[in-house]
Amino acid sequence: MAHIDEYCPPDSGLPGGQDRVDVGRASADAKRPRDLDADERSADPIRRQLIEARRAQILDAAATVFAEKGFHRATTKEIARTAGIAEGTIYNYFDSKGDLLIGLMMRLSSVESLNVELVDALDRDAREFLVAVARHRTALIQQNHEMLQAILPEMLVHPDLRRRFYRQFALPLASMLEQYVQARAASGELAPVDVPLAVRAVQGMFLGLLVLRVLGDDVLQARWDDVPEVIGALVFSGLSPRGEE
Repeated sequence: MAHIDEYCPPDSGLPGGQDRVDVGRASADAKRPRDLDADERSADPIRRQLIEARRAQILDAAATVFAEKGFHRATTKEIARTAGIAEGTIYNYFDSKGDLLIGLMMRLSSVESLNVELVDALDRDAREFLVAVARHRTALIQQNHEMLQAILPEMLVHPDLRRRFYRQFALPLASMLEQYVQARAASGELAPVDVPLAVRAVQGMFLGLLVLRVLGDDVLQARWDDVPEVIGALVFSGLSPRGEE
């Protein structure tokens, strides 16, 4: 089976300038807004589950408050009250309100599970896999529409958040997808293409559709469930009549 590595940013602190690790070693301490400390990394499974449960509890509360108040008007005090915890507890898991925003976007994109999905996908039809992944992500977007309306504009206009989201999400995602496309092209299952540009074209298609939906596009609001199949058709069949080069 072809091999896909997990992307790590150049400043990830890996020894010897290493910037990739085997996807098989991907674990719950993969990239997050605040990395787990040494005690957390060495924690037993039950402690790790408790840490993850607390993170999820805080992110759930942040999603609710951001959707109701917007990013700027939301406060960590309100988020803590919604989560049923002390305000200071938030800072044991997230450094700032911006970290919460990044955490929500990372969770929504399911980027931490994608490298495992990509390895499994090497044994599946490429178009079927793309449609399945798109269907899962569009369903998450549908469920979190109000929250996205509140935080996506902030992500796009705030320079620091934009840079962090690019480094923690967009760039690792592109790297993983590039390896997948290269593996499928090498096996003859995909046509040879300019892989970096092709991957970013697909990313841009999905992100553009998301922005249009947040802007209130009527067609996307009404036919969001059809988006995965349309993306699959465009990527693998294009707009030319069947049988025409």
